[in-house]
Amino acid sequence: MGANLYTRMPLQPLRAVKSVLFDATQAARASIDATDFSISPSLSRALDILRALAAFFVVTNHIGEALFVFEDHLDLFNLLMFQFLYLGHHAVMLLFVVSGFLIGRAAIQCFTTDKQKVFDYGVDRITRIYVVLIPALMIGCLCDQILLAVSTGPEFDYVAQRTSFLIFLGNVAGLQTILVPTFGSNGPLWSLACELWYYFMAPALLVALFGKSPRNRLIALVAFLGALLFVSDDILQFGAIWCIGVACWIPRRAWLPKWLAWSLMFAFLASANNEYLWANGWGFPHIVGTAVSVALIINAHRHNRATQKATRPSLSKFFAGFTFSLYLYHYPPLMIVLALLVKTNFVPYGHMGVTQALAAGGLLVLLYAYSYALFWFTERKYHGFREFVRGKAALLRRSAPSKA
Repeated sequence: MGANLYTRMPLQPLRAVKSVLFDATQAARASIDATDFSISPSLSRALDILRALAAFFVVTNHIGEALFVFEDHLDLFNLLMFQFLYLGHHAVMLLFVVSGFLIGRAAIQCFTTDKQKVFDYGVDRITRIYVVLIPALMIGCLCDQILLAVSTGPEFDYVAQRTSFLIFLGNVAGLQTILVPTFGSNGPLWSLACELWYYFMAPALLVALFGKSPRNRLIALVAFLGALLFVSDDILQFGAIWCIGVACWIPRRAWLPKWLAWSLMFAFLASANNEYLWANGWGFPHIVGTAVSVALIINAHRHNRATQKATRPSLSKFFAGFTFSLYLYHYPPLMIVLALLVKTNFVPYGHMGVTQALAAGGLLVLLYAYSYALFWFTERKYHGFREFVRGKAALLRRSAPSKA
């Protein structure tokens, strides 16, 4: 009797843990089933504005780095321009929040239902990324050859060292900043590694929690933990920002009025380049605060169920439509312009005047036009490309021999 009791006692804590995990999983599933995943017109417009603003800040940041080295003791206008031009890093975090919100929605809907659509999720994510990424790498390589041809100094020697086929493949696989550098001159590709890994890790975690078979759940858990150990610290750190976007689906009510949420975000952006914050270790907390303010904007608009729609296409929807192309295409041609300026002994502007504003504005228009032209031939074809891949993959699946 005593021996029998002794052998059973160690199993009791395991059963208790299993019971708690089962109850928590069931409660989470019930909460997900009760969540309204629809996107209202108000929320759609807010997401368009956020994406368009973020891409704009990224491009202006890079133009600012190429053309300006601001002097000390700036007047009020130039101080505002300094704050305005260098919001690129915060803007990428803004994009991460929006991505977490939208991709988290797709992953939750695919991987927590009884009919898990792993195939559809994979095709959607792969086609969405690579319809722009592959052309961006190839066109970027062509731009880099022009860059190296016009460059006469050592400033761009690093580009030649980053244009190997192995680095190209590493960037296709999302291994930049982990095993290989970003390809060529296109430094903004670092964030694509983050996105690709979040697209994989989110469903892996969801399958581990809500998978239909113990075997699949175990495999997904091992894959998720393996990814945690493999990816870089930056990818994990920014993953917390991405998860803030996913968490926007949790609240059942709006926490702040829309005007206050937007005001809070602009207050964070206006103070993003405060040297005191970064010198005293408050840089990343400030980024987190910016991400939370964006989440509050999404939360406020998500619970605005007004059904009226815009009677005509908005500028925000137009510019939001090619933000991905703008992000991936704009940097290599900007480096060509910079190389040409360096070749003519260009001295960076120390302040923003009329001439400087016209130069920066003209370059901004040029990069937008260039990126939009490439969008027309690549990203705009996404839906057709996705359906083509789905059809071909479905044929392969039907023709594959079934298991006995």
